[in-house]
Amino acid sequence: MSKQPHKFQKISILKWIGWGIFGILFLSAVFSIGYFFGFNQADDKLAAERIQTQKLVLQIEQIAALDDNTLPSTKSKDRIQEDEIRHLKKELEDLLEREHVHSEVNPHHEYAPNEKKAPPAENRPVRTTGSEAKLVIIIDDVSYAHDVKEIKSTGLPLVMSFLPPSSRHPDSGLLAKQENTYMIHLPLEAVAFHDEEPNTLHTDSSEEEIAKRLEVLKQIFPKMHYVNNHTGSKFTSDTNSMDKLIRVMKKDGLQFVDSRTIGTTKGREITAKYGMRYLGRDVFLDDEDGIQNIKGQIRDAVEEAKRHGFAIAIGHPRVNTIKALKESKEVLKEVQLVGIDQL
Repeated sequence: MSKQPHKFQKISILKWIGWGIFGILFLSAVFSIGYFFGFNQADDKLAAERIQTQKLVLQIEQIAALDDNTLPSTKSKDRIQEDEIRHLKKELEDLLEREHVHSEVNPHHEYAPNEKKAPPAENRPVRTTGSEAKLVIIIDDVSYAHDVKEIKSTGLPLVMSFLPPSSRHPDSGLLAKQENTYMIHLPLEAVAFHDEEPNTLHTDSSEEEIAKRLEVLKQIFPKMHYVNNHTGSKFTSDTNSMDKLIRVMKKDGLQFVDSRTIGTTKGREITAKYGMRYLGRDVFLDDEDGIQNIKGQIRDAVEEAKRHGFAIAIGHPRVNTIKALKESKEVLKEVQLVGIDQL
């Protein structure tokens, strides 16, 4: 009689274990189904947020492009208040400035990987005449309306070098057409750079491909006369590649301005071969960020111009670069700021 209860006790324990396993499996199934639907919902939510973000970006660009004169001059119940629009416009412009990713990219992406700093300027003779020194300041990577606005806000005769249009900055050609003078920032192959612009010219590009690319750019940029390289440490250090490019540029009446993104550039050698003048960058203003550092580079550019009669400096439409230029107007008065066509 004592064994019977013990048997029933075992059966009871096994039942509870069975129910426990069943419960675990049931809960696992519930969680799995919930996760599946939750994941899909999260994915749908992300997709919806993406669409909303795209709409917001479009609205930001439209509002940021508003000219103050286009804002409503009267207040009414059916229209957004004028001061509210201006306030929103200012907030969105600040947001665009903070999100201005392309201009905040460290310019080191331009150089060969083994060069920690910008390649040095070319050795040039010291001037002997007493004529006023000339300085050209080129602002590279100009791509957006707010680039142009910030550059013009300096009140200085800076030279804008526009990147060719792409899906990331489709309006650069239209923006350039509104300017009297500008340069083209031509993407050329770098030694090691993995985020290159579309239609970048490579060392294996044929002369025909180069000619077609420049012809397209001439259609987009009707006032195209001066071209400097975007990246290009590999291309400009390759004799054959530079020979093809400069030969085509001479036929098209274009002048190459060497950004000197690598110390072994063949720019002078090849331009001399075709009887063309060599123009090369002397100073990078924002090789390293920081307002005081950029001010120091501006001072160096002024001294280079005084020493040699003229100099070419290159910067980018970065927040600190623009601010440093605004705060260096007294220093810049020591030379004559000119366009690239005035050298």
